[in-house]
Amino acid sequence: MQSLHDASTIRQFERLGVAPGWRCAELGAGAGSVAQWLSDRVGESGWVTAIDRDTTLLEELGTRSNVTVVQGDLMVMSFGSSCFDLAHSRSVLMHLEDPDIVVERLVRALRPGAVVLFEETDGAPAQYAASTADIPTPFRDVMLPLVANWTWARTLAARLVALGFTDVHDDVREDLLVGASPGAAFWRQTLESIRPIVTDAAHMESLGRSTVSDASYDAMIELLDNPAFAVPFAARHRVSARRPKP
Repeated sequence: MQSLHDASTIRQFERLGVAPGWRCAELGAGAGSVAQWLSDRVGESGWVTAIDRDTTLLEELGTRSNVTVVQGDLMVMSFGSSCFDLAHSRSVLMHLEDPDIVVERLVRALRPGAVVLFEETDGAPAQYAASTADIPTPFRDVMLPLVANWTWARTLAARLVALGFTDVHDDVREDLLVGASPGAAFWRQTLESIRPIVTDAAHMESLGRSTVSDASYDAMIELLDNPAFAVPFAARHRVSARRPKP
């Protein structure tokens, strides 16, 4: 994830004017590369709060004098009041049970004039391709169920407007999933990690979802290794906005 998207995230931060002295919240800090960049950028006069449910990979980051690592669940945690000049997420809020609640609660934690940057993904391109074109069966069986719930990002900009944000921008980039690419390598690793779950019939039945067969998984991984494979996959929404000053 870091190698695929850090460069574009940093370009967005630079466009938004992230500068020394800023106080930043990184929602879902993962392995910490974005929080590390922010730490370097804001300097000793600034501060970065790196939040994640699993902070195992953030121990070294937490030794920095201008970084606080917080282990917690975004759905239930309090962000404080007028704390931050920037709040950022990347492929995090879209997976929460009710991301709108998190965004609404986050508003109070932003200083007047603060900015947000939410980079979240919409599965619409894959769903549209499946309805209008002949796509490979393994992609239909394995990938489409994964992206079916990726719908929140498409309404995010309107949600921020409704909450009173200004300067709302939704930069949307549609991506192909191409075999033998860095993106395909990311999905190969992801599929391998979730395979025991989605091929477990009893577990999937308890969730009310269909089991994916091992044969379908094997075929999908083959496609990910094939440079001739390419299908429309996801739209990445980079939504930025500003909390108005009084």
